[in-house]
Amino acid sequence: MKSIKIVLSVIFIVIAASFINAQTVDKKGGPGSQGNMHKAPQFNKGMGEGFEGHMKFIREKLHLTDQQVSKIESLRSEHMKKMVDLKADLKKNMIDLKSIREKDNFTRADVISGVEKGNKIKNDMALAKANHLMDIWETLTSEQKKLVKENPQWLMGGKHPMIHKRMGGKRPPKMDK
Repeated sequence: MKSIKIVLSVIFIVIAASFINAQTVDKKGGPGSQGNMHKAPQFNKGMGEGFEGHMKFIREKLHLTDQQVSKIESLRSEHMKKMVDLKADLKKNMIDLKSIREKDNFTRADVISGVEKGNKIKNDMALAKANHLMDIWETLTSEQKKLVKENPQWLMGGKHPMIHKRMGGKRPPKMDK
């Protein structure tokens, strides 16, 4: 009888200890933890912070003058303001389209009109980006344009070359979607 009590006590202690251990591992954020599952991963930005680091890289590689840097920064600022407005319009259009679809009596024409309006906004965004890139292109000298043509990822689209180096040649995950 005494040995059964000892065996049951040992089993109870083992189960309780494993339960407590499982609880503390999850709180610590160790392997198998889901505590930070919805937290975005942190990336080091490298040569500076965001656009400033990219401008430093571009300035060094293309040998930009102070006047060119100032012009590119003002072009970027104006472009970003325009894109904020266009993205807000697109988001509003998506809300309107959802409202149309939630109605009891919606027509094909209502839905098509909403989709066409969204497509027009997306087209305006693409044109704004193309115009922005051409504005930057026009600020460059012929020697700088030649360098950009040899390395298009520096300026005319693509990812910053340092990102690929830091990530071992892999593409970085998309964080904005």
